[in-house]
Amino acid sequence: MKKTILKVEDLHVSFKTQTGKITAVRGVNFELNKGETLAIVGESGSGKSVTAKSIMQLLPKSTTEISKGDIVYDGKSLLELSSKQITDIRGSEISMVFQDPMTSLNPTMKVGKQIMEGLQRHQKMTKQQARSGHWKC
Repeated sequence: MKKTILKVEDLHVSFKTQTGKITAVRGVNFELNKGETLAIVGESGSGKSVTAKSIMQLLPKSTTEISKGDIVYDGKSLLELSSKQITDIRGSEISMVFQDPMTSLNPTMKVGKQIMEGLQRHQKMTKQQARSGHWKC
């Protein structure tokens, strides 16, 4: 039986600017079931990063407005959670690798070591546990 772990419903995201409101995402919908992988693809400027950052609650609250829709993770609306609750989920349950390789992965370190660091920090694993690859997040 499939269990929906993440559901984005009719998401609309806008930014307040000096010249007015700019809508970056209009009506995005998708579901991700436990154990599945989802790829979000599209042209530059199509809203992929804004959608992902909205899920992670990484956009500045002072200039960002989610005017419509919902983001439901594991049965809870992420838009209704406190900053602390989001911080507890971010990195330990939901994470992302940013598309700009110069700000996401350090080219002077092996990728495996960088992933191990995240597991050690957010999953409280030992170095040996993280290295083994026999874990489920």
